[in-house]
Amino acid sequence: MGLDIGRLSRADRVIGASALAFFVILFFLPWYGGSASSSLGNVSVRASLNGWHSFHNSRWIWLITIVVALTFVYASARGLPLASPVPLSAVVTALGALSTVLILYRIVHHAGGSESGTVAGVHYSSTYGIEVGIWLGLLAAIGVTYGGYLAMRADGTWRTGPRMRAL
Repeated sequence: MGLDIGRLSRADRVIGASALAFFVILFFLPWYGGSASSSLGNVSVRASLNGWHSFHNSRWIWLITIVVALTFVYASARGLPLASPVPLSAVVTALGALSTVLILYRIVHHAGGSESGTVAGVHYSSTYGIEVGIWLGLLAAIGVTYGGYLAMRADGTWRTGPRMRAL
């Protein structure tokens, strides 16, 4: 049972690509940052934090989402059956959805703004808020959720439409 990328379904590829993108975005792109400038010697400063360093509580859910999603894809590529009381496709979907909601929450409830003024004859201005990484992280989390949904449909976990009993 070697690693065979050809075994991967469309759902596996969506989950894998989204989880890898989520990893890169979480650790290497700015999610929150700011800049400040002053008229004193034309001084300008810019700083940013990635998702891992910006959000100390949510980051663990995001990391677990990435690990579980990549484990799911790895098991599919190896052809390994994963026996569990809850289908792993449902776990991937739930973690992806939770990650999506947490990122949306961080987008809606973020500290941000701008300020400018003059102190002792020196003009200053500053801005701070969310950066491009959080938006890309949102897309990656949505991708994991969508891939999990596709996997649930493929393995029969997802039922389309309500089941009605005849009265």
